[in-house]
Amino acid sequence: MVQQQKANLPSLGLTTASLIVIANMVGSGVFGITGDIAKHAPSHFAILLSWLVGGIMALCGALVYGELSASMPRSGGEYNYLSQLYHPALGFVSGFVSLVVGFGAAISLNAVIFGEYMRAFWPQINSTWVACLLVILLTLLHAFYLKLGAQVQNSFTYFKIALILIFIIAGFIAVEKSQLQLLCLTPQPSDWMTLWNKNYASAVIDVFYAYLGWNAAAYIAGEIKDPQKNLPRALLIGTLSVMMLYILLNIVFLRTVPLSAMLGEVKVGDLSARAIFGDQAGKILTAFIGVALFSSTSSMVMAGPRVTQSMGEDYTIFRVLAQRKSGGGPIWALFLQMVVALIIIFSATYYEILGYIGFTLSIFSALTVAGIFILRIKTRKTGQIVAYRTFGYPITPALYIVLTLWMVVHSIINRPIIVLFGIATFAIGFLLYYFSKSDSFR
Repeated sequence: MVQQQKANLPSLGLTTASLIVIANMVGSGVFGITGDIAKHAPSHFAILLSWLVGGIMALCGALVYGELSASMPRSGGEYNYLSQLYHPALGFVSGFVSLVVGFGAAISLNAVIFGEYMRAFWPQINSTWVACLLVILLTLLHAFYLKLGAQVQNSFTYFKIALILIFIIAGFIAVEKSQLQLLCLTPQPSDWMTLWNKNYASAVIDVFYAYLGWNAAAYIAGEIKDPQKNLPRALLIGTLSVMMLYILLNIVFLRTVPLSAMLGEVKVGDLSARAIFGDQAGKILTAFIGVALFSSTSSMVMAGPRVTQSMGEDYTIFRVLAQRKSGGGPIWALFLQMVVALIIIFSATYYEILGYIGFTLSIFSALTVAGIFILRIKTRKTGQIVAYRTFGYPITPALYIVLTLWMVVHSIINRPIIVLFGIATFAIGFLLYYFSKSDSFR
């Protein structure tokens, strides 16, 4: 039955796979967290450096995931890799964390920011209910109309890229000199103190969230045409494109919005749009930014259930999650993800969700990247020929792991409550594995 379902899956090309990576990455993070970064690191140089460090991390991760995906081209992302490289228990827990944190919490965060930007355009609406409506509509779309969902996804991603490019160009040429902030790209003596401050790690953790999604194509590996070749390419194309967009977009934010005005502000993009285009035109562009967030939310809704679908293929207790609607996606996995996202929308604040996602997912991404060393040992023993090899190995994975450990240590010191929630999530995942492992048909 599972094999038959797999045989009927549509093939997604390199373009769609690359756009899914871009759409997953460019979401609420770049439009919503620069204000929080400024609160931790109130310096132009420190803010831009944090975006550069986050981009280097994402690029290192994408390079490693390219080799992992070429060797194990099955949908499921970390669930697939950790199950094969370490132990099924670790893969199971990562799948559970992906459901709750990687996609459930991330979808809710994107939807909340979408609601906030819509309310900036239309103050009478309730942003929370708008966020819920977005999640429900996208779930129905991807559950019943997979091909249409992919077309809608691509269209909105093109729109979002065009919007950001217009925003960047306008930010460089359309603002009167009197409105520009003096942008300091060279480090000042005080900046070095900021970089060594314990709060700077919190800023990088926030940026890490904004770059999440660089591994998105790995979750739908089983649906990508010629995944050994196209999947690594999609990861690299998507990550490099977004890294350049993020740095340029934040230069625009810093040119148009004073640091004092963006401290702790969620809608920095709104402030920047009004500074560039004026209140009325800026208000309209702010609404367009909200619409652009539709794309990233859609891509997460589309990619996330492929993890729980893979779990349903491996554990009979979750078999229902592997069921697909003809012409649609894994329907029950999509509905489960929707319920999780809706619960989180009503139960936590933006920055609580942000810290929870950053800490929890960094653990599993570091473990996955470290798995490249295990994979190399296995392929050396078996003589397996891999279509793609990680550029810069072993420095590339080592750099990612070191930076991640640095963030985790600072999270434990500075955000102990969020860390406890992350540990509780891990514990629940292991308990679920204990009760389901006897029912596994791996």
